[in-house]
Parts: sequence; C-alpha cells; structure tokens
Amino acid sequence: HHRHLRSSHPTSVAGDITKFILTKSLMNKFIHSIKQNRFIRGLYYLYKYYFGYSRKSFGYIADNVIITPPIFISNPENVFLYGDNGLNNASILTTNAKFIMKQHSGAAEGLRVTTGNHAMIIGKFYRTITEDEKPKGLDKDVVIEEDVWIGRNVTLLSGVTIGRGCTVGAGAVVTKSMPPYHIIVGVPARPIKSKWSIDEILKHESILYPESERFTREQLEDIFEKYKK
Repeated sequence: HHRHLRSSHPTSVAGDITKFILTKSLMNKFIHSIKQNRFIRGLYYLYKYYFGYSRKSFGYIADNVIITPPIFISNPENVFLYGDNGLNNASILTTNAKFIMKQHSGAAEGLRVTTGNHAMIIGKFYRTITEDEKPKGLDKDVVIEEDVWIGRNVTLLSGVTIGRGCTVGAGAVVTKSMPPYHIIVGVPARPIKSKWSIDEILKHESILYPESERFTREQLEDIFEKYKK
C-alpha cells in the first residue's frame, strides 16, 4: 500500500484563513468588551496600583527607595530614583520624558507629576491628536534635586526643576523651576522666602557634600538677589 501526500486544496486554505480572521475578530471584540467592563478594569488598576511595578521596570531605582502603594506610573522606564527617596500614593505620568528624584528627597501622600502637555492643533480636537502629531518640545523632564521635602498633594508640571534643599508646601502647583533652599507654596507655586541664611547653607553643605558639589557663596548670593522680596 502506498500513502499519498495530498496538497491542500485552495478552498480548504481559504476556509482556514476565514476561520482565523473570524477568530481574531471575535478575540478583539472580547478583549474590547473586557476593557470596557468597569469591574474588570477596576480589578486591573487595583492590581496595577498595588502590585504592578517590579524594580527592574524602572529606569533606575536604588535599593533604599521606599514606594508605598497605591501608585500609578505611566512609563516606569522614564523614572529615576537615586536613593533614600520616598513616594506615597503618587501618580507619575512620564510617557515621553523623565522624572528624576535625586538622593535624600521625598514626598508625602498625593504627589502628581506630569512630564507632558496636550497639543493644540487647528482643525483637530485635542483628544484625537496622536503622539506622532504632537509638536516637539511639549514633553520635558521633571527633576527634584537633593534634600527636597514635598508636602501633601503637590503637582509638578512639565519641565520644572525643584532646587536642592527646597521645601514645597502642601497643595502647591509648580509650573516653573524653583531656586535651591527656598520655601515654595501656592497655586501657581512661588518661592516666598529662603530656608536658611547663606552662612547656614554653606555650613550645611560643608558637612554633607563633597567640595566639588557644594554651592559657593557667590552662587548663593546671586540666587538670593534674584529671588529676594
């Protein structure tokens, strides 16, 4: 007896392709229905907020960083936490730019960080504009320098840097960069006074920072002159 190898009939191949397309279509509809289900979405975000971020997913995270859930991070690869940092119930949107928190800085509950902005294009609703269509320059890094304390429910918007040694008051909305060693409050936030005198800052830094990383008296005098009342 001889076994005959039969080639696939064109009709059979077309039928298989049709079945595959239908199966894929049904699967897409099923996935879409799950995404629209509020209960399922709630479970997903609950898991994500409390258990969804491994340390390997971050751009960088030091061993002594404490993150207290719930927390939402849109792109952990753009988040850099350099050591002795604390985040608690934070929301960090870093789609196309970085969030950087340097050593010995932390935030109380409710920190909100946004590194991007919506684009406005004539002839388009803003919600229909894709990332590829956005003009360049709308997404900018948010940087928190060393030794910064951020109070509850603070918002940091695209492109801002919080200078070394600042204290940011609860509820502040920071829309522009802030000088080092100042008290920051308000909506929009502004520096209202220096945290210490120049001599006190120099003494503080002489204890904690290597000489190459310290502010000089001249630098501090220029900063104080620029921001004095």
